[in-house]
Amino acid sequence: MPFKRMMFVCTNVREGGEAACGNAERGEACGFKLVEKLREEVKKRGLKGKIRVAKSGCMDLCALGPNIMVFDESGSYTIFNRVAAEDVPGLAERFVAPLETIS
Repeated sequence: MPFKRMMFVCTNVREGGEAACGNAERGEACGFKLVEKLREEVKKRGLKGKIRVAKSGCMDLCALGPNIMVFDESGSYTIFNRVAAEDVPGLAERFVAPLETIS
């Protein structure tokens, strides 16, 4: 894997009021907003090229969303549910900060 971390943020949108990670009703916790915030953190820390933040389709965990799936180099992954905008700095500390020391 060319990246040290891959962060997939669900941005699935559903019509008719069904819960979905990408629905605008989620406000700052909308999947699209979380992608922006995570990308800002990666850029701010100078880790573009080491971490990839990408939009994803449905993870079939809508009732627990917004959802983020983080893969490391080994292919192991962690799924985070009910992610809020204020959780982004904590995710950055856990998955982004350790890479700042890697040359």
